[in-house]
Amino acid sequence: MFFYNTLFALNIFINLALGILVYSYDKKNINKIFFLLILCVLQWTTSIYFLWSADTSSKAFLWGKLSFIGSTLVPVLLIYFFYYFPKPAKKIVFKSLFLLFTGPLLIYIALFNNLIISGAKIEDWGVKIILGKLFIFFPIYFLIYLFYSLYIFWIQYKKSSGLETIQIKYLLFGFFLTATCALFTNILLPIFNINQFVGYGPLATVFFALFTAYAITKHQLFNIKVIATELLVGIMVIMLFFLILLMPSGSLKILTSIALGLFLIFGFLLIKATHAEVRRKEEAERLLKAKTEFLSIASHQLRTPLTAIIGYSSMLKEGDYGRLPKGASEAIKHINDSSQRMIKLVNDFLSVSRLETGRTVLKKRDFSLNELIEQVVSGLKLKAKEKNLYLEYEKQKNDKIIKMDPEKLKEAISNLIDNSIHYTERGGITVSSKTTNSKIIITISDTGVGMSRQEISALFESFSRGKAGNELNTQGSGLGLYIAKKFVEMHNGRIWAESEGKDKGSFFHIEIPNK
Repeated sequence: MFFYNTLFALNIFINLALGILVYSYDKKNINKIFFLLILCVLQWTTSIYFLWSADTSSKAFLWGKLSFIGSTLVPVLLIYFFYYFPKPAKKIVFKSLFLLFTGPLLIYIALFNNLIISGAKIEDWGVKIILGKLFIFFPIYFLIYLFYSLYIFWIQYKKSSGLETIQIKYLLFGFFLTATCALFTNILLPIFNINQFVGYGPLATVFFALFTAYAITKHQLFNIKVIATELLVGIMVIMLFFLILLMPSGSLKILTSIALGLFLIFGFLLIKATHAEVRRKEEAERLLKAKTEFLSIASHQLRTPLTAIIGYSSMLKEGDYGRLPKGASEAIKHINDSSQRMIKLVNDFLSVSRLETGRTVLKKRDFSLNELIEQVVSGLKLKAKEKNLYLEYEKQKNDKIIKMDPEKLKEAISNLIDNSIHYTERGGITVSSKTTNSKIIITISDTGVGMSRQEISALFESFSRGKAGNELNTQGSGLGLYIAKKFVEMHNGRIWAESEGKDKGSFFHIEIPNK
């Protein structure tokens, strides 16, 4: 019984502490609903505890009825919770409110007319609840509301992305464990007059609390890491306080009191530091979002005039407006080349902006691997020829059709070949591909300047450029390889580079699943 009481006390404390901390941190709708949900769970939990501990039938009957007050509102509040989490699905109108609360109202009317439970008996093993004539309507009501809340949750999940999806998964798992245990012990088994396990149903609420807490600490649910820190400090303070009361001698009480005082000081400093860390992280996220939005807007605004400059300079270069003097022709060529480089840079910024905001999606279709690589090589051969470099593709004899987003993979391969052209002064670039049962490997090898291990380790980071890059290609953005890496990873693949060192060339590998 001591173990059971301890579990109940711990369950109540965890739920209550979590509810209060979430509510006190930010009084948004979602936090208020979460707090009310926790209060209903605690009311149900406490009533079940006193029901289970009752020594007379009349007390057991009273607490049995009271246990339905909180549990009846739980599915209603879950519907509200999922409406608002992780963001409001739509505005709830008065008609919806009326319909939602009709069910609980009917349950309460039946409950206080002894139609849900009609009595209780004290047995050797515990308390036996005598079901009323309309008890069957409670599980029907509960399941209907529960499945409706899950339907809303599913809609929210389908609309979510990134961090929101992770948050929903953790909440759903904790909710599923709690709901399954509670339904089994407190609704399904009592239908068959099996009441021995009723007292254990409320303990399952700890799953919801723990997985919610994990989502808070691990994935910043409700915007706080602070809650977990405050919860930990609170638990330790309570434990130390009770230890003072339990100490057998005055000297031990004094020592424990000193320990409590020190812990309060350091706990306060820990919470303060956690608050500061969260604020710094939120500020960094705000700046990153502002940077990404600026890049996106600026890139869109730059594309239109650059496209016009490239178009008109090409027409001037081709003589569409008449023959130009030699000096003018050279100047027009420089304008065109510079504009081409600028629009490549703008496109890179746009790609990074879409990747970082989660707006890049794959459009997969069946496509020939040989055709994909040949198209990329063909488009870059002129650029290689201008530097007196060879660019060859060692075509596979047995072509492979794979499901992919050809445009994304073309850009990834193109960025790797373009990088090799920039950093190769003599010789050239060879592209090859190899197919196994499980994977496809595309390799770009060059006879260029090579790389050190340190350069390779930072090669695929955004705005990262090696020493050779700064010397040989001063106009590069450092984004091409980063974009290539992201596009390959979106295909569940990986990308890496190898080099034996300075002036020994480089190898770039793309590996994607063969399916």
